[in-house]
Amino acid sequence: MIVVCAMLKAVDGRGDEVEQEFKKLVPKVLNDPGAIAYTVHRAIDDPNKFFVYEKYEDMDALKLHSSTEHFKEFGRTTASMFSGRPEVGRYNQIT
Repeated sequence: MIVVCAMLKAVDGRGDEVEQEFKKLVPKVLNDPGAIAYTVHRAIDDPNKFFVYEKYEDMDALKLHSSTEHFKEFGRTTASMFSGRPEVGRYNQIT
């Protein structure tokens, strides 16, 4: 299993817009072949900070996710809503 963790920061005041776009994206991702989990969290102490936890059967499933039209559309729609680059880590699940 492949796990991806991403920390993203919305531009000040755009957190609600980002949340709405994630709410549109999540059900689509969960229908992708090989996608096991895709959960989005919003920081309690900073409404512009988001944590995304993703889990895929294998690297092929992760690559497929990155190439889907809904993921690309999310990127185009939210490009101006984020501040800086996301911090992304990829992990192999061991237990």
